[in-house]
Amino acid sequence: MALPSSQTTREWAVFTVVVGSRVYRAMLLTLVAIAAAPMLLGWHPYVIKSGSMEPSIAVGDVALGRPFAADEKIAVGRVYMFDDPSVAEERILVHRVVELRDDHTYTTAGDANGATDVTPITPDDVEARAILLVPYVGLPVTWLQTGRWVPLGIWLALTMAAFLLATRNVDGEPPKWTMRRLILDGLRRDTAAPGDGGTTTEGREGVLVRGGRSLAGLVAVCLVATTAFGTANAAFSGTTRNSGNTFTATSALLPYVAAVLADSPRGFWLLDETSGTTVRDYSQTYPNGPTSPSFQWGAPGALPRNPGTAMSFSGGRAILNNSAIGVPNAYSYELWFRTTSTSGGYLIGFENSTGANSGVADRTLLMTESGQLIVGEWLGLSRGTVTTPRSYNDGQWHQVVVTAAARSSFRQAVTIYVDGQQVASGSATAGGTLLISSGHWRIGEGNVDTNLFGTGTNVAFRGDLDAVSIYDRVLSAARVRAHWDAR
Repeated sequence: MALPSSQTTREWAVFTVVVGSRVYRAMLLTLVAIAAAPMLLGWHPYVIKSGSMEPSIAVGDVALGRPFAADEKIAVGRVYMFDDPSVAEERILVHRVVELRDDHTYTTAGDANGATDVTPITPDDVEARAILLVPYVGLPVTWLQTGRWVPLGIWLALTMAAFLLATRNVDGEPPKWTMRRLILDGLRRDTAAPGDGGTTTEGREGVLVRGGRSLAGLVAVCLVATTAFGTANAAFSGTTRNSGNTFTATSALLPYVAAVLADSPRGFWLLDETSGTTVRDYSQTYPNGPTSPSFQWGAPGALPRNPGTAMSFSGGRAILNNSAIGVPNAYSYELWFRTTSTSGGYLIGFENSTGANSGVADRTLLMTESGQLIVGEWLGLSRGTVTTPRSYNDGQWHQVVVTAAARSSFRQAVTIYVDGQQVASGSATAGGTLLISSGHWRIGEGNVDTNLFGTGTNVAFRGDLDAVSIYDRVLSAARVRAHWDAR
């Protein structure tokens, strides 16, 4: 069997490169056309700059949005382009609507993030409904706007080469632009020197024309994209990890977030902030709550499969609900803690003010100097408490859940769970009634009965706290365990 000659190999190589270049050129121009053509219908393209909608919507994709009509209803589960209401400057988000709230606002989320967006939206915030997604075509725009010159330069060079090679004829292919070539040949015959058939001039002219056309095409593509395509963020706090379909609702959540949200918490504070002076309620029930020194943001979080950070306290407090609220007869609360302190401390409680020294406090979870957990509903000097038999100031993260059943005959059955297991139960009151009917949940610092530590009424926790949630009912042992298993 005869081996192919070097000329045959070269011809096949040229054929492959030219055909590949034409395919790439056709795909690129088709994607740009698909992204730009709907503008004739009044639709607007948005280049995605960040990744909270991945994997279905990636950085560099172009999302096409149909303008939102004034009388149009927002569909829960669909993706919309809207003005971000949480910032003062204008910023467009491309996120999914995941909930219609009781106040007729809407909760939104990014598919790849760990919780819902902090600020709900109204129909007035919505600019467009996402209809079509065009992949990759916006990448050069994001590189240009973010100053990523190396990938932009490589793409420009490769694309110019592809456009140039795509104009080349392969062996046996009829010439293109026949009339144009006849005119140029006639002009060259009139001006060429005797004996000069114009071959060199034709070669130079062909290369220059093709190269100029390639460069002009690329410049046009970039200018159209950067001027006509708006840009939008897809990076904020959100809930779901998309399973594939671009613009349909999904329900897969980060494990712990999913477990907590399944039990409809009244408030849910992940404590994932990295700066600022407030804590966010990701259940969207309460406005941001204030903090006071001393604490630090950004401590390593408690939940291995749920990325995020924790708050590190050394005397400060965080008020979870800044406006006073009532607490029902039956309730539960949950949080994660880590400490090595031997001075005791205040983990969470309910008090009648947001100041350092409230007048009265109850429903409180404390750590004793020995590291045991103690729950009490304080009634002045008359108090009933439930205490864990072992200590937990071992420097490890622990989940604690306290449930309080409806009161009966001035007494309330309280159960303490640690790391998914029941560890203590009993009555947390010694008689009388609760001192506070309306107040503020707080963590990190608060009031205790003077007789408890013998050191005054204000006690601070020294350690890390994470993922606080409160409920208007008693969590079952099975649901407590489910939260622990989802960590």
